[in-house]
Amino acid sequence: MKNILILGGGGYIGTEVTKLLLKKNNVTVYDCFYFPWLVKNRKRIKNNKRLNLIKKDILDINIKDFKNIDIVCDFIGIANDSSSDINKKYSNKINFSARYKAAQIAKKANVKRYIFNSTCSIYGFNKNKVFENSLKNPLSTYAKSVYKADNKIFNLKSNNFKVNVLRNATLFGYSDTMRFDLVINKFTYLLTNKKKIKIDGDGKQYRPFLSISDISKMYENIIDNNLRSFCMNAVSFSLTIESITQKILKILNKSSKLLEYNYANKDKRNYNVGSKIIEKDFKNFRFSNLKQEIKAMVKAIKRNKLIPNKNTIRYDFYDNKLK
Repeated sequence: MKNILILGGGGYIGTEVTKLLLKKNNVTVYDCFYFPWLVKNRKRIKNNKRLNLIKKDILDINIKDFKNIDIVCDFIGIANDSSSDINKKYSNKINFSARYKAAQIAKKANVKRYIFNSTCSIYGFNKNKVFENSLKNPLSTYAKSVYKADNKIFNLKSNNFKVNVLRNATLFGYSDTMRFDLVINKFTYLLTNKKKIKIDGDGKQYRPFLSISDISKMYENIIDNNLRSFCMNAVSFSLTIESITQKILKILNKSSKLLEYNYANKDKRNYNVGSKIIEKDFKNFRFSNLKQEIKAMVKAIKRNKLIPNKNTIRYDFYDNKLK
């Protein structure tokens, strides 16, 4: 049984990874818990006796926080482009400086593995399909700051300090710490409630996608199989925004009349992403089914009566906090 520290583990991804890793490990979640599902529901979580919660700001982290820790999973960050632009200086401080400092301290504390949650948005705009070694072209404050951390932290790797960088695709699916500012989640919610959806530009821009359950299983896979160090594009499939929207419409049996285009607001980002690392290191990995994930999300949204608000839209939360 390993001792795992999950930094920023109270958010959309961290909540689900925490629950999964508790099956076989001792897990400590280090977070400010702005989104407090883990705190409020601790007794309902399976294997909660192996769960420890530390309410603390990442800027205050020190070497004592890594005592007896074998593996660190880093989900720290001001999420997405719009939220990071609210206060660019602070976002860079968290998304780059604090994360790099945490990795440096972890290495000094003799942590054996550091898994860093990065983003495919570091590819920004590329005409051709991109893989791990393709040109990086981050366009936003968020992408630029995360890429700096991605690069610097990976260079800390050694024989005694394995580093895995997972450049996440745009995630989707239900989490107990839910987000409705992710394209599939947002469109699923709107269509479920018979509301119109708007696509920026002509919808021809590509995005990579990955379910929350798949990214959680990837973390589990890396840990259970003691995989080598690598930088990996964590992606299941890439589609244009127009194409993924049509799939959601079909799955939910909704009319295309609910779809509108905002041609005046062109999205400059375009990245069709693949992964050579998944082909090599995750040979038997089975990705989740889009239709099943969306259907399950709809049931959970209705069951829990979830709505878009400051707890489920990161920009709305940070707009109040960071100004």
